Amino acid sequence: MFLITGAGGYIGRHLAQRLREQGAAVRGLDLRAEALTPLAATGVETVVADAGDVAALRAALEGVTVVYHLAGSALGRPAAILRANVAGACAVVAACVGHPGLQSIIYAGSGALYPSGLGWLNEATPPAPTFHYARAKHEAERILLAAHARYGLPVQVARIAGVYGPNSPAMMVAQVRRGRFPLIGGGRGFASNIYLDDTITALCAMPVRGQPGHIYNLADDEPAPIAVFYGHMARLLDAPPPPTLPPAVGRALVWAMGAVSALRRRPMPLPLDLVAMAAVSHRMTNRRMREELGVIPRYPSYREGLPLALGMGVGGWGMGDGG
Repeated sequence: MFLITGAGGYIGRHLAQRLREQGAAVRGLDLRAEALTPLAATGVETVVADAGDVAALRAALEGVTVVYHLAGSALGRPAAILRANVAGACAVVAACVGHPGLQSIIYAGSGALYPSGLGWLNEATPPAPTFHYARAKHEAERILLAAHARYGLPVQVARIAGVYGPNSPAMMVAQVRRGRFPLIGGGRGFASNIYLDDTITALCAMPVRGQPGHIYNLADDEPAPIAVFYGHMARLLDAPPPPTLPPAVGRALVWAMGAVSALRRRPMPLPLDLVAMAAVSHRMTNRRMREELGVIPRYPSYREGLPLALGMGVGGWGMGDGG
């Protein structure tokens, strides 16, 4: 039995579907009942609960051998971001210590915690998070790896690059199509990306080939400047080139939208850290993913992946499936 926290999210529901296609028993946990409904139709056992609820996690662990801890969020105020990511990691540790039969705990971390720069980033690169979400992901990762060292929990960390694919909310396709997706600061920094199917293949490979205590960058072969990625998307969509937005204007926009959301008592529509996120430059190497997990990206760059992500037919080719 596989347990997936955050199963109703973009990665979580596709991971659950892949595991079900492979014949595995899957239990999906998410705070949002409506996000779990489509998974229940595929045979996933669903649990509506907060991933930070230790009692709920302990109950959900019955018969489980592999845990995928995907729950977390980049949205909200700093305290909410911290709770969404760190409280869940603490709860996973508390629930899993002493649980019999656990073979793997896979944590969906983030490449956001790496230092910004033009050099290549591998798993030994010391983290240097510069914004709230990155700091929260770093702290959650630290808690889980410390539990591996102290209690022997079979923790592995997937430091995941920017995931894109069909119907990905993070791609902002509708805004790009209308010429309304701004490149903050011109989008000059590099971003590491990975196509959805390659992400799922790597996550499925980790319990089989990954090593407890190890960190794995999940990324494609060719990081690209943000402006290049979205410029290519705009050309594929026959849309105008994305406009440039000065960072100061971006910060004002995020603040204004957050203020309006607070007055209406609605969740913030944009990450508080949006401008800081856009300012970093990350080039993640995937050598360990290739060599230890045996995962060769089917979509080695945005050039192969974006057409498929946008529904334009076969977008790439590859060697090996790694899964």
